[in-house]
Amino acid sequence: MNKLLIISRWYLPAVKSGGTVRSVVALVNGLKEDFSISILTSDRDLGAKEAYENVELDRVIKHNGTDIIYLSKLNMESIGSYIKLQNPDIIYLNSFFDVTTVSVMLLKLRGKIKTQIILAPRGELAEGALSIKANKKKVYLFFYKLLKLSKGIIFHATSNEDKVDIKRLFPSNEIELIQNPKERNTKQYTLPFKEKNSLKMVFISRIAPVKNLLYGLEILNNNKFEGKIEFDIYGPDEDKKYWHECQEIIKQLPENIEVNYKGFVEPKDIGSTLSKYHLFFLPTKGENFGHAIVEAMEVGLLPLISDKTPWTKLEDKKAGYSLSLEDNTAYARAIKEVLIFSNDLFLDYSNNIKKYVGEKINSKKTLEDYKVLFKT
Repeated sequence: MNKLLIISRWYLPAVKSGGTVRSVVALVNGLKEDFSISILTSDRDLGAKEAYENVELDRVIKHNGTDIIYLSKLNMESIGSYIKLQNPDIIYLNSFFDVTTVSVMLLKLRGKIKTQIILAPRGELAEGALSIKANKKKVYLFFYKLLKLSKGIIFHATSNEDKVDIKRLFPSNEIELIQNPKERNTKQYTLPFKEKNSLKMVFISRIAPVKNLLYGLEILNNNKFEGKIEFDIYGPDEDKKYWHECQEIIKQLPENIEVNYKGFVEPKDIGSTLSKYHLFFLPTKGENFGHAIVEAMEVGLLPLISDKTPWTKLEDKKAGYSLSLEDNTAYARAIKEVLIFSNDLFLDYSNNIKKYVGEKINSKKTLEDYKVLFKT
């Protein structure tokens, strides 16, 4: 079997680092019978100051048919030593800007790595994502191109939008388009009755500029809505300064709009949590997949999202809203429209979105495409 080394900043038992972990887990579960898989990752979750408890560090651990190495130090020396130890046929990177990827690129530049590298930027090259900490990213991209670090690398795009973003920066590289793997949620949920002029909205994501929660709160604050809106926010407050700005807007909201911060929700509880709402609100600046969006659609919530995701033209299917961030009045109109939905109309939209996501995700074909990619 081909030896596949997956390098990802976060892996199980991480729960706060977003959809990448779930994508990698689904990939490992789907491919472990066909590849000898090892995973190189960090020793802690997103934002954690301490390493995982009861996890052995800096050694190979056998788990679920794979080898996992949790590194106590993420640097070029430690990463290089374990790449040499594993001697993989393929190295699969799950970030463009992360220190793990930078280390691999420098090792490649020094001639220490001859292995085929496949790099998944996971939406980090989208214009919205590049606008955050833009100066640092511009400097890195300048030297990346100057040193020709992309030479020989195969890029993995998970959506058409992702492919366009990669092509814009690296037009001469090979780019393979394969959707993120996703283990389907087939459980049936009963959603709350939808009364006219009453709406339960939810945001589940990291609280960070790229997820654009502040934009959503400003829409609620700057428009008049007739009826009662409950808006619950779940997710780690990754960016404290940004979350403070959000809280300042929340204080200004009118009495008919109730916003509550519910903290972090475990991945295993996301489906049951989503089932308490009608509308999933995520005006993100960019998603290469958007696990939380997909899970909301599988449960039957109407998505109110930006057009910076793979899930577009929802309006044509009467299955939700995928709108331009340049027109915030469109978001207000969408909320007002759903606010006056009857329960029957809401259930029609809910069934439409479940049908839409069911047709879009083909797990069997996706895994077959990955098998071809990693046998390159």
